Amino acid sequence: MLADPIVALATPPGRSALAVVRVSGEGAFAVARRVVAGFRTDPPRTVTLATFHAADGTPIDRGLYTVSPAPASYTGDDVVELSCHGGLAVPARLVAALEAAGARAAAPGEFTRRAVLNRKLDLLQAEAVGDLIDATAPAQARAALSQLEGGLSRRLEALRAALVELQALLGYEIDFPGEDDGPVPLGRIAAEAEAVRGRIEQLLATAPAGERLREGAL
Repeated sequence: MLADPIVALATPPGRSALAVVRVSGEGAFAVARRVVAGFRTDPPRTVTLATFHAADGTPIDRGLYTVSPAPASYTGDDVVELSCHGGLAVPARLVAALEAAGARAAAPGEFTRRAVLNRKLDLLQAEAVGDLIDATAPAQARAALSQLEGGLSRRLEALRAALVELQALLGYEIDFPGEDDGPVPLGRIAAEAEAVRGRIEQLLATAPAGERLREGAL
């Protein structure tokens, strides 16, 4: 199922002041309601203080939670993010409680996968999420953030539009050569094709430098 509620620790495990646990999917609010005392969905995207409980009612921690109803969330599904104290015991108990309440453990990258399936991100942006997480230098982070914000996606969309326009010109010339408007001037078709070729070459020329940057050769 691609919409069932999933849960995962969104921060690295280990000793820390805070940890964030994320729940997403259809039924995410019902899952959270079984764990979070006084859980409410309104107002959305508002931080609320509450006590988190295990299935037997034992308190786990007192922390914060935020609610993001679909489709205005990272994944495009209903999302609840719970902030608890860090370490090994508390986050693990909170995740276990949410699983007992009906969520399943998310597969690696499943939150971003759902964001792609729900058209919150495209594939290039999804790849940029991983690059931004893996970045070890400011230049890598800047490049990943630019891609995440749609920089490369917009360039490719503009290139696609130019190719579609060129295809339309060629199709018109082939299918309607005798129309009243006359044939499409060959010079115009050649100029359009040359412009598209130049844009493709410019885009390809940036690939080696981008790959070196991604691999850490700054």
